[in-house]
Amino acid sequence: ELFVTGRLKDVIIIRGLNHYPQDIERTVEKSHQAVRPNCAAAFSVEVLGSERLIVVAEVERCFRRNLDVEAVISEIRLDVAAQHALQVYAVLLLRTGRIPKTSSGKIQRRACRTGFLEGTLDAVGQSVITQTKKKTIGNRGDLKDENTRQS
Repeated sequence: ELFVTGRLKDVIIIRGLNHYPQDIERTVEKSHQAVRPNCAAAFSVEVLGSERLIVVAEVERCFRRNLDVEAVISEIRLDVAAQHALQVYAVLLLRTGRIPKTSSGKIQRRACRTGFLEGTLDAVGQSVITQTKKKTIGNRGDLKDENTRQS
């Protein structure tokens, strides 16, 4: 029997283990009700010589006005860690309808990765873990630093 689980070029390899982006995306979509279904992308980028997980997700329009960015990002990080044993290096929450998709409605992970690296994604909130601090940008543009534990 042959089971096709995903495209080889989309596989995320972190610490020698294969992770399929669609599994991580499904976890992200179920983590908080503010995340739009079928509107999340998971991919990796190299940071300081190691692959790091990046998650990009659209926010439901009805949640944008009173969006608690920290709560949504925290739930995403906790659920991905619990389900996949992965630390999410960066989480970007995008405005509704801003995630790159094909004409048939499929998420374009490569375009999301390029947008992340170039800083062109239309984010309403984001969090990136640095070596000593996690920086969170809220929906009003305010910057907050939080200490993170290194494990």
